[in-house]
Order: sequence, then C-alpha cells, then structure tokens
Amino acid sequence: MINFEKLGLLKIIGQIYPVSDLLQNDLIQYVKVEAIPRKTYLLKDGDIFQRMYFIEKGLARAYYFDDGKENTSWFMKEGDFIISVNSFYRQQPSQENIQLLEDSVMASISYEDLQHLYLKHLEFNIISRVLTEHYYSLSEERLFAMRQSSVKHRYDYFMTHYPDLVNRVSSKQVASFLRTSPESISRLRAQR
Repeated sequence: MINFEKLGLLKIIGQIYPVSDLLQNDLIQYVKVEAIPRKTYLLKDGDIFQRMYFIEKGLARAYYFDDGKENTSWFMKEGDFIISVNSFYRQQPSQENIQLLEDSVMASISYEDLQHLYLKHLEFNIISRVLTEHYYSLSEERLFAMRQSSVKHRYDYFMTHYPDLVNRVSSKQVASFLRTSPESISRLRAQR
C-alpha cells in the first residue's frame, strides 16, 4: 500500500500553494494511485483522455503518426504531469498516443473529479494555473527548439533538458522526437 501523504504529487502541489486539510482529504478520496506496467497505453489515438496522471515513478512518451511516420511529441518522467490537453479539457478524441516506457507508479484523477475540486477549492485553482503556466512555457520552449534547422541544435537541446533520458529511451524514439534519423543520433552520440 502506498502512503498517500508521502506522494511526490502532494510535495509538488504543496510547494506551489499551501494545501489545506480539506483539499488533502478530497485528494485522498479522488486520486487513484496504481502501479502500471511498461508498454501500457494511457491514451490511444481516437480515444478521449479520461484521467490526468502524475508520474511518481516511471517514464512515458506521447507520439502521433504523420504520413505513416511516428513522431514523438514529448517525454515525461518522475515528477511530471501527463495530459493530452485538448482531449482531456475538451473531452474530445485525441490525435496522439501516450504510452509508458517503463514500469510506473502513477497518481491520477478523472476529469469529473478534477472539475469538482476546482469548484470546491480555490487553492486548487491557483495550483492548477501555476502548473498550466509551467507546462505551457515548457511546450513553447520545446516547440521553438524543434524548429531549429540544425539537428545538432535540437540534439543539444535534448541533452541539456533531458540528460537523464539518454539511457532510458531508444535512439529511434530520440530520433522521432528530434525529427531526424536514428543514424544521425548515433553519430551525434559518438561525437560527445
């Protein structure tokens, strides 16, 4: 049994804004914590994302297909939240897949329960706004980096922002994230 009070989720949201006892009690009621095996899909293209996840332990990636080619959108690891923004907040079919790359321990909350917490707890709205700003900023930064014409610049971005993922994800997945070939990734790794 996982001790809810020791979850990284509580630590992270508590660093943003003090969590009242009432909010903590509701989180205990609504947040589901579970071990999920690698290769599990949290979302498949065409499905609606029903739960927002927080990674206590593990690694995930989002990807989509363009002209039959697999493109990785992002990697998320311990301490990160996982969401398919349009699918979750608009409750519409997704255009991406989200798959676990490692055995993981995840804390999650349903769309309906999240809406309930927003209505009931002002501090939870503040926490959510700060997290939304953080992840939106990271998304903009990532998009700008991926627009760089040089594969080396994109690889340097990856190595600077995700150095701990080098040994956790395959060259093929890194290549699809950086929009290049696995051979290019191997050459860049050899140059380091």
